[in-house]
Amino acid sequence: MENPAVFDVDGTICFDGRRISEDIVEALRGLRRFRPLIFASARPLRDLVPVIPKDLQDQTLIGGNGAFVRHAGQVEVVGFRVGDRRMLDELIDARGYAYLLDGPWNYAYTGDADHRIFRQLDAGRLASRVERSRLESYSKAVLFTENAQTISRLRRAGLTVTHHPEEGLIDVAPSGISKYGALRALHVSARSYTAFGNDANDVDLLRNAGQSYCVGDHPSLSFAEYFLPPGDVARTIRGLTRARV
Repeated sequence: MENPAVFDVDGTICFDGRRISEDIVEALRGLRRFRPLIFASARPLRDLVPVIPKDLQDQTLIGGNGAFVRHAGQVEVVGFRVGDRRMLDELIDARGYAYLLDGPWNYAYTGDADHRIFRQLDAGRLASRVERSRLESYSKAVLFTENAQTISRLRRAGLTVTHHPEEGLIDVAPSGISKYGALRALHVSARSYTAFGNDANDVDLLRNAGQSYCVGDHPSLSFAEYFLPPGDVARTIRGLTRARV
C-alpha cells in the first residue's frame, strides 16, 4: 500500500461520537483521489463502520487498536490467548470491575449506561449484547479502573494497556497488538505514511509516521511534528491533497 494517510477517528476526525463533519468528509474524499485512506480506531469494526460515510467504507479499517482489520474485503480478528482471557476474568471477578469486552462481533458490557462508551456501542444495531461467557473470544477489553496493581499485572503479562485517566478506565489489547502493528501486517512500513491522532493509543502510530499530526495537545504525543485544533483538520487534509497535485 503506497503512501497511505491514516486517521484515528474519535477526537481526531469525529468529535461527537456519531458522525464526521461534512467539511472533513469532503476533504477525505478529495484526498482519496490521490492516496489510500486507513481509518484506525479504538472502536471495534462493529462500532467503527457506522461512523464512516458509506462511500469511504471501502477503505481499510483498523479497529480495536489493531485487533480488527478489514482490508480488500477480508476481515482479520486477533483474540486474547486463553490464559490472558482467564486472567481478565479473574481480575473482573476478584475486584468487581465493570467492563466492556468485545468479541469478534458481539460484546458484553456492565458499565454505566450514561458513559460515553455505552452511548457509542453498536450504534448500527449490528450485534448483540451478551454475557461474557457467551463470547467465543475476547478481542478487546475495557476495564473501568485505574488501579496501578492491575495495570502492572496486565503489562507484565505482555498485554497492551492504555490508561485513560480522564475517563477512569484502561483499554487492554492482546499482546503485540497496536495500530502500527496492524499497519505492518498490511505491509505499510515506517515513515511511508501520514498519520493523524489525538490520544495515548496513537503513540506508536504517530511515532512511526513520515508526517505526524496531533489533534489537540495530548502530552503523550508531544513528539508529533504538527499540532492542530479540531477546526483546522479539514483544511490540513485539503492541504495534503494540494501537495499531491
